[in-house]
Amino acid sequence: MSRSNSPRSSIIRIALLISMYFPPEPGGGAMTAFNRASILHKIGYSVFVLCGFPSYPSGKLSEEKYKGKFFYVEKMNDFTLIRLRLLPLASKGYLRRFILFINFNFLTLLWMPKILRISLNTQLVYALAPILFSSVIGFLYSKVTKSLFIYEVSAFWPEELEAFKNRGYFILLHLGKIFAKISYILPDMLVVISHYAEKYVTENYHTKRQIHVMPIGVDPSRYPPKNKEYTRKELIKKNILPEVLENKFIVLYAGVITKVTKVENIFYAADKLNNNQNNIAFLVIGEGEEKERLEEFRKVKGLNNLFLLPFQAYILVPYIISAADVCVVPLSTGQIYKTTIPTKFFDYLACNKPQVGICEGELADIINTNKIGVTLKDGEIDKLVDTIIYLKDSPLLLKCMEKNTNGVLQMFTLDTLASKLEEVLKRRLVP
Repeated sequence: MSRSNSPRSSIIRIALLISMYFPPEPGGGAMTAFNRASILHKIGYSVFVLCGFPSYPSGKLSEEKYKGKFFYVEKMNDFTLIRLRLLPLASKGYLRRFILFINFNFLTLLWMPKILRISLNTQLVYALAPILFSSVIGFLYSKVTKSLFIYEVSAFWPEELEAFKNRGYFILLHLGKIFAKISYILPDMLVVISHYAEKYVTENYHTKRQIHVMPIGVDPSRYPPKNKEYTRKELIKKNILPEVLENKFIVLYAGVITKVTKVENIFYAADKLNNNQNNIAFLVIGEGEEKERLEEFRKVKGLNNLFLLPFQAYILVPYIISAADVCVVPLSTGQIYKTTIPTKFFDYLACNKPQVGICEGELADIINTNKIGVTLKDGEIDKLVDTIIYLKDSPLLLKCMEKNTNGVLQMFTLDTLASKLEEVLKRRLVP
């Protein structure tokens, strides 16, 4: 492998990023991949992204240009996207996800000769978990190209099965941990998204690979300051938000709706505040396997203070967050979720929004230490209700929390994260 002394060499270097998900798909997986591509570009790489056609979570293609295609190359921002057509399956349940993961990995091998001709002279392969076997795929590509291999464990599999303790759970957990241990041996370097995650990998898998902590982060330029009242009026005018929300105290959740994200806490809080004259409204925007069940709960309970909307266009996300008063980051309980800092936290942070964290671990530490919100535990519904009412009645406290987000944001900008990764790569690439 030809290596330069600095990632900012005048020689064009190629990085191949492997992620099944990529924008315009919604969700944390796509946003994480986009941020990683941005960081690699910032430190001097020409980035090629190996991903699926945009069909998450429904499994259906929405854009005409992809119809009838099985392999598609296109430009997005500064990246070259190499898209592979996946089976038309909704990302719902572990079996379907498993099939999609296997499908993606099979296609990356099937199309490997063509992919390597497009991403000629690759010098860095960067593969993202939790796509099963992505470590193996990244390892194979790195060996063929004789390049540095970085594997990012942005979410832990099989530990996330903890939220789905169904039949066969313990067998899958045991077999999964064996495979996970192997996957942590294959790369030249591991990337994790939190210090808690670094500690977890070190203590549970005893890997000798270098571990670099790199939170998902955010690009503040995507979130220019927007007036709350103005954005509400604009979203109402576009028929995205109902008119009744214009003068409400809006509590927002935007993201996937699964057992892991514990969005049900918000629904239970809305139920307790339903029909009260408190001017509080709950806005949940997203898709996922739990959405149907929670929608039924909303209908049965007659929750006129809770509004459930589908995923919105990527470009609208900053407007929707800006229209809220406070934002909620709910997570499952359990040791593994203490290592998680979701993408939505960074999106909310970039919009200077106070956060209610239904969480423990590193995310709770960040929120509490920096006084940018309040945290509580999963299932503490009465406390959640009291917290929301307290924040609504404390405008000066909200202003203080909003101000505090500015300093915290600087720790997690893509520029900051890129500089740190650049220093790590400098040390690795020096002969």
